[in-house]
Amino acid sequence: MLMEMAHSRHVSEKQKAAAVSGQFESLLVKQYLKQALEPMFKGILDESDGASGMYRHLFTDALAESIAKGGGFGISTMLQMHLNKKVDAEAAAETNEALETKAEGSEDSQISIKESDGKPN
Repeated sequence: MLMEMAHSRHVSEKQKAAAVSGQFESLLVKQYLKQALEPMFKGILDESDGASGMYRHLFTDALAESIAKGGGFGISTMLQMHLNKKVDAEAAAETNEALETKAEGSEDSQISIKESDGKPN
C-alpha cells in the first residue's frame, strides 16, 4: 500500500507523510507489544505447537494497529509535524524560485523593449 501511495500523483505529500508516520508508529508499537505481551502468552498458550505462535503474532498485530489508529503514543503526530514542516519549506522554496525566475524573465523583456525603442535608459 505504501509503495502504491509513494508513486501516486493523486496523493499529496502531506497524505504520504501521514501514511508513513502511521505505519512507522504501528511498527514501533508492534515491537513494544511483542516484548510486553510475551510473559502473558507464556502462561496461557502451549508453546509446543505452531498455532500458538501464529495466534500470538496475529493478536499482537491487531492490537498494535488498533493502538496506532487510536492515536498511539503520539509518535506519528510528532513525525507528521516534522515531515510537514519539511514539505512546506520545500514548497515555499519552489514557489520563491519560480517567482524569481518569472521576475527575471519580465525584467529581461522590459529591457529589450526599452532597447528596441532606441531611447536611452
